[in-house]
Amino acid sequence: KNSYTFSRICIALVRALFKRLKFLRDPLALASLLIMLLSIAYIVYSFKPFATGSKNVNILEDYVKAVHYLNKSSTALEKRLAGSTSIAIDFDTSDVSEVRSSIEKYMNNLSLVYGSKDAFFVNVAKNYLYTAEGAVNSTAAYYAINSSVDVVREALHLLALCRVNEAIERFSSVEAEVLKALSSIARAVSALKRVDKGFVSETHLPVINASLKRLEKSFESLYNAYTLMEIAKQYREYIELMCSGEPVNITNALSNLLNRISKVNASGPLSIDIANARNAIQQLLQDYMRRHGGQQGGEEGKGVGGGAGYAPPESYD
Repeated sequence: KNSYTFSRICIALVRALFKRLKFLRDPLALASLLIMLLSIAYIVYSFKPFATGSKNVNILEDYVKAVHYLNKSSTALEKRLAGSTSIAIDFDTSDVSEVRSSIEKYMNNLSLVYGSKDAFFVNVAKNYLYTAEGAVNSTAAYYAINSSVDVVREALHLLALCRVNEAIERFSSVEAEVLKALSSIARAVSALKRVDKGFVSETHLPVINASLKRLEKSFESLYNAYTLMEIAKQYREYIELMCSGEPVNITNALSNLLNRISKVNASGPLSIDIANARNAIQQLLQDYMRRHGGQQGGEEGKGVGGGAGYAPPESYD
């Protein structure tokens, strides 16, 4: 604003010179005019929108980089969750954050130049900023998963084998990384859902949409794996008793456990591992209820349709 005011003052002074001085015949007036015009040109040039302070950086390259980082990181994340060990990315969050910062500075510069956040080119920059934000978080999620997913898969396998304590112990060692990955994926999905297709390239839009779908699938899969392990942790005592064949006196707890387990969705890249662990616990519960349904004393025994004739609903299978 100060520069804009200064330029208007310069223009006013020039007009005054035109009126009051015979500047064409006065070298001093002519020199003053030239200096003022150069000053105005310098101010306008200084406020010309550049992506960064470097003249060698092309904002279009940053847009392409944001899409590239998003595509590579979301693909690597999904494949790593699925068990691939051969895929890797050759950049980290600092590389992607640099691109995001560059686009953000460019967008803020444009907003000042146009005096509005609703100008077309400002909106273009804003939507590529969302894309870059998605790429930053997708990359962070990949690195969190890269160091933890093998342990998650191992924990689910141990749970399916009724080695409950081992499963929970293994999962606890990477739980913080799993939560970090879930949080990062959620932020990436939130950013990408804000992208307006009217302000991104037609060649970039399919890549952004495909990345969003990969991230949503990855989140759902990892979240269900996390949920299953949390259920196992909460009902550890009951699952251990059933695994050992000992009676469980609280039938309602088993009913609640069966209900919660049945809601775990085995989908996405971890679907096989989730399904194996979930189905093993479900089968354990159903077999246990068949054997011990009639042996649960008192009112609690009525909680799960007691009696030797108990059969689980088909929906549990």
